Amino acid sequence: MKRVNKAAILILLSILVILINGCYYSKTETNITNVKNVDKDESIRSETMNKDNAQKADILYSKINELYSIKDQNLFLEHYPAQDNDKGVSYLWPFSGMFSAVNALGKLPEMKDKYEEYLKNITAGLERYYDKLREPNAYQAYPYDFGGDDRFYDDNMWLGIDFYEAYKLTGNKVYLDKCKSIFEFIKSGWSDELGGGIYWCEQTRETKNTCSNGPAAVMALKLYDATGDKEYLDWGLKIYEWTKENLQAPDGNYWDNINLNRKIEETKYTYNSGTMLNASVLLYQITKDEKYLKEAQKVAKFSLEHFAALDTDGNRFFPDNNPWFNVILFRGYFELYNVDKNDEYLNVVSENADYAWKYARDKYELISPDWSGKSRIDEPKSLLDEACMVELYAEIALWEKNK
Repeated sequence: MKRVNKAAILILLSILVILINGCYYSKTETNITNVKNVDKDESIRSETMNKDNAQKADILYSKINELYSIKDQNLFLEHYPAQDNDKGVSYLWPFSGMFSAVNALGKLPEMKDKYEEYLKNITAGLERYYDKLREPNAYQAYPYDFGGDDRFYDDNMWLGIDFYEAYKLTGNKVYLDKCKSIFEFIKSGWSDELGGGIYWCEQTRETKNTCSNGPAAVMALKLYDATGDKEYLDWGLKIYEWTKENLQAPDGNYWDNINLNRKIEETKYTYNSGTMLNASVLLYQITKDEKYLKEAQKVAKFSLEHFAALDTDGNRFFPDNNPWFNVILFRGYFELYNVDKNDEYLNVVSENADYAWKYARDKYELISPDWSGKSRIDEPKSLLDEACMVELYAEIALWEKNK
């Protein structure tokens, strides 16, 4: 009988410990509730858990360079761990994510001493993708050393925006000239089919996408900001208006593309809403026309409702199909915040990023595309998925410093 009582007491004590732990986790949770992955290896997070966002950005950037860098090449792997079907180095699109990450770090006062070296290395690697043979010159999808490849208009737009950011940070007109040169290539993608619009790929010319027009409008408007040349403003307006007329869905978000038979691919992605939101804010800042501010606020509201709808637990998580898409939407939210000081949208993304740091890191300390930590944690991580998180943590840190 005594043995039975002792066993019963041990069982009751175990249950009590479980209940106490459960209460602890529920009390110390972030604003995002009822989503936990407490079985994660705590040793991964223990040393870096309580870092601020600037530190998170720096830590993750160093981790990417440790795991993805190809020694003495200024290039990166496409995935870590590398996959059998990967090519030798990453494509241009993920590489551009590293350029954006470096620029975001460069905006932080504590990173300024490192920025020049980071920028030098990134731009050196980037030139490996530059195609000087075809005109207008531009960057191709895979390093030129390995032969010819397709040239995507949207890839080059992201780089154009990156070069603009590098120019704003350094004052070096070499970067502004790069941005101007890329825009000449962008203009070559515009055609009269479908009443205008820029194609997605130079070699196929089959679809005109929001992702090859929204960032082109942003790029043109940023060039206008840098130069005062009205041609860029005219291009920005023309591209913006065509995209809004042809690819905006009734709910205010944006469809993916339209083909030459006028068939619309109605899939919606966060980054498409993000670039058009960004362009709307830039147009408001330039023209002071309230219609652009109202449009930006509308897209911000509807994008949050569509892409991060409240779940049954009262949480909002952005999609896990591509976190880089979500970071481009964050850029639009940040631009809007700079005008109307409404931090609702930034708060939601910031909470997602904080939760991902706590509950969605794998054994290599890389972050899952699923910021909720519910899935995909042990999958190989793409360079693009990790680079964008450096940008996100750095930009959140910048927002926090300037509230």
